Amino acid sequence: MNYKVEEKAAFAVGGYLQEIPKIEKNENFYEISHFWSNLTENKMNQLMSVTDGTIQGLLGISDSNKVQRESFNYLIGTSVKPEDIKMDSLDLIQFPVSDWAVVECVGAISAGVTALDDKQPFEPNALMKLKMQMSAPWNNDGLVENTELPRVELYPMGNMESEEYQCELWIPIKK
Repeated sequence: MNYKVEEKAAFAVGGYLQEIPKIEKNENFYEISHFWSNLTENKMNQLMSVTDGTIQGLLGISDSNKVQRESFNYLIGTSVKPEDIKMDSLDLIQFPVSDWAVVECVGAISAGVTALDDKQPFEPNALMKLKMQMSAPWNNDGLVENTELPRVELYPMGNMESEEYQCELWIPIKK
């Protein structure tokens, strides 16, 4: 697994939040995919109208690393300036300066953005497969996950159906 440790400046994410039930104490990939598939053009346009461009792409924010809960919050959003967010339309999550294990993922993630229905078989995409097989190699370097912060998925603009598509999973860590 390719990863690097990076300190990232403080940033804020504005977007649409949904509470999702966990499955066997893990993320519910089907419900996350369903949430993405219901992102309308109007909602996408609203996100693009408030982005500050500091992080290029869409973000998936998941606090599923808080193990004590039966559900988790998942936010689909973009980087924003907090003062530009109208709290009645978008939720806001602010991140302090922190260290992250940035894990690279290469492969198609179209299952996360394709409309799903109950009759369609569900096939995990490249990022979901990475999450399912992921261990924590940074533990060998004396680092542990900082569960006080949610995990971040970065989806740069591009062909999400391509086997060469690159996205990232950011795991908050403590030194």
